[in-house]
Amino acid sequence: MDRSQFQQLYEDYASDLFRMALAVTGRRELAKDALQETFLRVYRFSDQWDAARPIRPWLYRILLNECNRLLKKEATHLPVEDHQLEQSIPSSESKIDILDAVAQLPETYRVPLLLKYMENWKEREIAEALSVNLNTLKSRLAKAKKMMREAYGEG
Repeated sequence: MDRSQFQQLYEDYASDLFRMALAVTGRRELAKDALQETFLRVYRFSDQWDAARPIRPWLYRILLNECNRLLKKEATHLPVEDHQLEQSIPSSESKIDILDAVAQLPETYRVPLLLKYMENWKEREIAEALSVNLNTLKSRLAKAKKMMREAYGEG
């Protein structure tokens, strides 16, 4: 990958990747670090990407691995703040409750939910990015929805 291709890749994906990193880590500084490390790894290991496959799942897999690495390094997992998901959730009186409920989900359920409903990914793409079987992903999404319903007393 040459510099111009890398620059274009950054321009095309950086804002979406940052938004996902922010949703996963719950902290702006960690999200910035994850994004930076993601693009460093992409540049270093671009020869390992199979050009016959879509690049987006590969990028998100690297990003999610970086987010997890940084969270483990920090040894804390702070909740997502209200404003971080604000643009992706319709305005309503219960917006803060929704954000709190999403932030409380374990990462196994939160990340697929965010990719599906915040990033509008197809389930097949999410399964590939997370390196899980499609049926496993569907199960996790169903469990996440159930957990959200239970948070609202609808379960």
